[in-house]
Amino acid sequence: MAFFRGEEGSVKFKNSSGSAALIAGTRNWSLTVNKELLECTDHGDASRAYVGGLLSATGSVELIYTGTTGDETLNFIEDCLVAEDAGDAVFELYTEGSKKLAFSGIITSTDFSANVGDLQSVTVSFTSNGTITSDV
Repeated sequence: MAFFRGEEGSVKFKNSSGSAALIAGTRNWSLTVNKELLECTDHGDASRAYVGGLLSATGSVELIYTGTTGDETLNFIEDCLVAEDAGDAVFELYTEGSKKLAFSGIITSTDFSANVGDLQSVTVSFTSNGTITSDV
């Protein structure tokens, strides 16, 4: 049985369709996938019955702020400033090596923080748009 450590994970992003590029300084990422429940209980049943419905996902990436400009990191941080977003940004969240969750999405918020005695960090939150593929 293989176990994976957090430092084996990484994030790639492209703010429009195309090949995703590595996000520098990634500290951590999270993704929560939700499935709607649709009730299909018949009249007269003694217990409720459900079937799965539409999928959606939200998540975030925390990274150490480095002020990089030569890669996709700056676009990742600033994509929240785009008002009319087609939702076609490419996200790839890696657990290790080539094992990943991939989807298109929309960046919904960017949170900058600076604490005395600590590195500056940026947390970028997002929502998926369309199908989520898994190779984990």
